[in-house]
Amino acid sequence: MDQLLEALSRDNLVAVKKILDADEVDLTQEVIMGAEYELDEPDEVPLLSFAISSGASLEAIEMLMDAGVDIKAVNREGVGALDIAIKYKRMDIIALCDQYGVSLLESQRKSGITPLILAASFNDIEIVTYLLSKGASVQDVDKYGMTAAAYAKRMGQKKMLAFLESQEEKP
Repeated sequence: MDQLLEALSRDNLVAVKKILDADEVDLTQEVIMGAEYELDEPDEVPLLSFAISSGASLEAIEMLMDAGVDIKAVNREGVGALDIAIKYKRMDIIALCDQYGVSLLESQRKSGITPLILAASFNDIEIVTYLLSKGASVQDVDKYGMTAAAYAKRMGQKKMLAFLESQEEKP
């Protein structure tokens, strides 16, 4: 697994292909992130989430999927490829998630934070606009009843808040 993680981190497509073709790696095994910082509870994430957060190219992500990695896999908190793609502002991966049937509207997270709320929290108007075009609503709330605008306001993101409020006014 370590060789695959290294190849993904370097976006070395030749090495990724060679490792995947050897079929000796358990692609369902979660990757432990944060252990190097001696955290009490390092994150355990699906392989695809690791690849996205490491900056792997769309080609590398597609190689993983061709080898059987599930784009719909989530960790124990409900965080998956879409969440990581939003965090790292990867429109290419967000579009891939949409193409493969990952819901752009519903949350898999225990917190109920929707993709739109997450994108607003990361202050990304481009992704918010895309999610709205796919049917997301500025009225959607997490399990605490907070909307994307409430998150933007709490985080002091004035441009995002103004943008979301302008979307509320549209029919």
